[in-house]
Amino acid sequence: MLRFMRQENSKIRDTLWVVTCLGFVLASLGDARAEEDLKVRGLQVYKNLCADCHGDDGKGVAGASESPLHGTRSIEDLTRVIVQTMPEDDPDACVGEEAEAVSRYIYNAFYSPASRLGTSANRVQLSHFTKQQYAIALSDILSMSRGNAPANKIWKKGGLKGIYYNDRRHNNKEKKIERIDPVIDFDFQEGTPSEELEKKEEFAIRWQGSIWVEEDGDYEFIMVTENGARLWLNGEQSPLIDEWTASHGPPRENRATIRLIGGRGYPLRLDMFKFKDKRSSMVLKWKPPHGPEEVIPASVLSDQGTYEIFVPTTTLPADDRVFGYERGISVSKDWHAATTAGALEVAAYVANNIDRLAKTREQDEDRADKARKYCEKLVELALRRPLSDDEKQFYVGRFFEGEEHLDAAIKRCVLLTFKSPRFLYPTIENNPPDDFDRATRLALALWNSVPDRALFEAAEKGQLNTLEQIATHSKRMLEDPRAHKKMRDFLHVWLQLNEKEVGAKNEELFPEFDPLVLADLRRSLNMQLDEVVWSDSSDFRQLLLAEEVFLNARLAKIYGVEREFEAEFEKVRFEPEHRAGVLTHPYLMASLAFHDLSSPIHRGVFVTRRLLGRNLNPPPQATEFKDGDFQHGMTTREKVAVMTEPAACMSCHNVINPLGFSLEHFDAIGRYRDHEADKPIDASAIYVSEFGEEIKFNGAKDLARFISENKTAHGSFVDQLFHETIKHPIDAFGEGTRENLIEKFEKSGYNIRELWLEIAKVSTLHRHSPESEGSDVAQN
Repeated sequence: MLRFMRQENSKIRDTLWVVTCLGFVLASLGDARAEEDLKVRGLQVYKNLCADCHGDDGKGVAGASESPLHGTRSIEDLTRVIVQTMPEDDPDACVGEEAEAVSRYIYNAFYSPASRLGTSANRVQLSHFTKQQYAIALSDILSMSRGNAPANKIWKKGGLKGIYYNDRRHNNKEKKIERIDPVIDFDFQEGTPSEELEKKEEFAIRWQGSIWVEEDGDYEFIMVTENGARLWLNGEQSPLIDEWTASHGPPRENRATIRLIGGRGYPLRLDMFKFKDKRSSMVLKWKPPHGPEEVIPASVLSDQGTYEIFVPTTTLPADDRVFGYERGISVSKDWHAATTAGALEVAAYVANNIDRLAKTREQDEDRADKARKYCEKLVELALRRPLSDDEKQFYVGRFFEGEEHLDAAIKRCVLLTFKSPRFLYPTIENNPPDDFDRATRLALALWNSVPDRALFEAAEKGQLNTLEQIATHSKRMLEDPRAHKKMRDFLHVWLQLNEKEVGAKNEELFPEFDPLVLADLRRSLNMQLDEVVWSDSSDFRQLLLAEEVFLNARLAKIYGVEREFEAEFEKVRFEPEHRAGVLTHPYLMASLAFHDLSSPIHRGVFVTRRLLGRNLNPPPQATEFKDGDFQHGMTTREKVAVMTEPAACMSCHNVINPLGFSLEHFDAIGRYRDHEADKPIDASAIYVSEFGEEIKFNGAKDLARFISENKTAHGSFVDQLFHETIKHPIDAFGEGTRENLIEKFEKSGYNIRELWLEIAKVSTLHRHSPESEGSDVAQN
C-alpha cells in the first residue's frame, strides 16, 4: 500500500512538473508574442509619427538634418522625452502604451549599444590626417629630423633685445646700447635714440628675439619707416621684408604675409639704419588671424632666440564634419592634388637645404652618404617606426644608387614617403596594434601630431603597453606647448569662436567698441580659458562660475571698472553679482548678438546645443529678425516672444527662448544693463528639460549654476572633447566607455585635464575590431 502511494505521489509530482514546465513555456511564448506585438506596434507608431523627420533609418531627412537618432539614452529616458515633446507639432499624440512601444523600437533600432556599434558612423574608420594634423605633422617631422624639439615654448616674454650701434653698419666695435624694447614703435625725429649715440647723421639698430603666435593662419607684418630696414621671420635665408634703401622722404609702409602654425615661437630679427636721412623712425605692426592691425604687443615678443620651423604653405581641403567634428575620411581629386603638392613642397625644401639638414657641405666627399642617412631618419619619423632593411632600400637606398643626381635622389625619396599611405593614414596599424601604433595614437590624441623621440624610444623598448606607462607619457606630453594649443583649439570649437567673426557694432550706440577692443576681449577670454584649464583643479565648473575676468585699461574703461593697471592684463573680480564665467564673458556675449541689440535666439541656440548637448531641428521656415517690424518701445525679449509665437516655432523655441532670456542683462557688447527701452530687464525664465522637468532661472548665474551641475551637460562636454581630440566616435571604443568617462569626470571633481588623459588612455589602448579598421589595408 505504501509502495502504491509512493508511486502515485511520484506520478503526481511528475505531472505537476510537466504542467509547470508547460506553463512556463506557454508564458514564454506569450511574452515573446507580446514582445513581438510591441515591436510591430512600435515600428508602426514610428512610421506614422516619427519617420517624416527622422527618416526610416533614423538618419534624418532632407530639411531636417539635425534630426538623426543616435546617442546613449535609455528606454525610460526616451519614453519621457516622447511623452513630453514628441511629435513636435502635437506632443499629446504619442503617450501611454504607444509612447512605450515606440521608445522600445527606437532604443533597439538606434540607441542600444549593439545598434550603435553596427553603424559605420560608430566605428573607427580608416582615416587620413586632418587638415590641421597634416600641417603640424609635416612641421614636427622636419624639426625632429634636424635634432630640434618638435615645438618650442617661449617662456620669457616682454619685448625684443635692442642693440644700438654708433654707426650705420651693424659693427660690434661701435655697439653702444643693449636693452629690452617692449614694442617697436619709435619716432626718433631728427635726433638719435640715445645720448650715447653721438652721430646724428648715422646709426643702426638690430632688434632680435622671438615672436609667439597663438593661432594657425596667415599673419600680415607691417613695417613703417623712412629709413633702410629688413625684417627676417622664421629663418634668415631671405628677408620677409627688404627695404634696405632709405627713402629720404616720409615714412613708407611695407607689408608681407606669412603662414604660421600656432602654439609656438618663431625667430625674428629686424635691422634698420639711418644715413644722412633728416628723420628716423620705426614701427613694427601685424595683423594676426581674428585680430586687427596693431603694433605687435610685448606679450608675444621675447628676447630669447629660437630655431626655424618648417611651415607648409600647402593646405588640404576642408575636413568632413557631418557628425559635428573633423574627420579625415573624405578623399577627392582635390585632396590627392593637395597631398601631392605638399609632398613636392617638402621634397623641394629638403633638397634645397640638405647641407643644413644633414650637416654637410657641398664639397664633402661623404655628402651623398650623409644625405642618404638623413633621408633614412626622415622616413623613419614620417612612417613613425624603425625601417627594416627592405624598407630602407625601398624608400631610400634605390634612389641613391648609380649616377643619379643627388638632388633628384632626395626629391624622389621624399616624394614617395610623404605621398605614402603609411604616412598619410595614421590609422593603418598592425593587427594587433604594437607599441609604435600606440605611440601614434597618443601623439594624435594630445598633440595632433606624430610621436616625439621620447615616445619613439619607449615604443622601441616595449614600454607603451600598460595604463601606468601611458599615464606617465601623457602627463609629460601635457607640458608641451602643442597640448596647450590643442586644448585651446577645442575650447574655441566648444564655444563656437571660429564659426564666424564678431561683426561690427553700431557706432552711434557703441562708439568705443573698435577692432582693438575686440582683440583685447578675445585675448581676455583666452586667458580665462587657460587660467581654468591649467590651474591645479582644472575644474570644468569654474568655466561657468568664475567671477574674475582678465582686463586691461582699455577694457576697464568700456566696462566700467575703476582700477589702475600695472600690467597689460590683470585678473579682476568683475561684477560678481552678475557674471558667470565664460558664459557671460563680453566677447562671447558680443559674438552672440546683433550689431545693436542682444540676441536671445543666438544665445539660446548656443546654450542648447553646445553647453547642454540637446539637438534642435532646423526652423520650419526662414524668419529674419527685423527690428523695424516691431512697435516702438518693445524690449528685445518682447520682440522675440512675438516673432516665435507660432506653434511651428515653439516646438524648438520653448527650449531656446528661456535660455536666451536668462542672458538678457547683457547688451550687444556684453555690457551689463538693468533697463532696455525704458523698461526693467526681465531675465527670469522657466526652462523645460528634455525629461519634462521645469527649472526656474532668474538671470545668468542661475543658468550657469544649472549647467555646471547638469549631468547631461557633463556628458555633452565629454562627448565633444572626445570627438574633437580623437576624431572618432566615442561609441566605437566599447560599450560603457562613455558612461565610464562621465563617472570618472565627476569623481575627479570635473577635472578637464584628468578627463583628457583618460580619453587619451582609452584611445591609445583600445583594440579596434578588424572590420572597423579595414585591417587588410595595413598589410599592403
